[in-house]
Amino acid sequence: MNQLDVPLIKQRPELPTGCEAVALTMALHYYGINVDKEKIVAQMPRDATPLTRDEKGTIKTWGDPEAGFVGDPYGDGITINPNPLKQVLDQYRSGGVALYGADFSVIEDYVNRGKPVLVWFTISHEMPILRYWYTPAGKSIFAPRPLHCIVVTGSDGHSVYFNDCESTERSGKDVTVERKKFIKIYDAMGRRALVVN
Repeated sequence: MNQLDVPLIKQRPELPTGCEAVALTMALHYYGINVDKEKIVAQMPRDATPLTRDEKGTIKTWGDPEAGFVGDPYGDGITINPNPLKQVLDQYRSGGVALYGADFSVIEDYVNRGKPVLVWFTISHEMPILRYWYTPAGKSIFAPRPLHCIVVTGSDGHSVYFNDCESTERSGKDVTVERKKFIKIYDAMGRRALVVN
């Protein structure tokens, strides 16, 4: 197995919901590009659509993570999708690949070739709770929770290894989740990933 030595960078306290920017920062540091996580956040496209809730407190309308980061990475934010995050990556390295719907074997192939891959996952490392909202234009947004973004650093027949920038008892450098379970969560999260080539 080719285990990538990706440095661990924590998202807290500065970026409680900025995991995608921090995951990208870790992957760039792996290549010796020592950019600050808050600089990456400042470069991210944003969707400034305000959050509205119904009488039950459920999210009714909000932004589109395919347009940019929804919410505030310094506070109550949700996520940014691989395509707009790749725009930030492109400023530092060419050859990045935004993956949507790819089988996990595609990610493993990149990692085996020495390329760290950001994967949209869960903070709990358990199956997500499904959630949707609409943009003001009526587009349905799939945003399962508790959403997180991690950096895959290796895998073998039994396990997947990754850096998790959160500060829970499960997070840290080269965290391990059983391979079948990891794939099930990756699939349930909508199969989103960003290859840092």
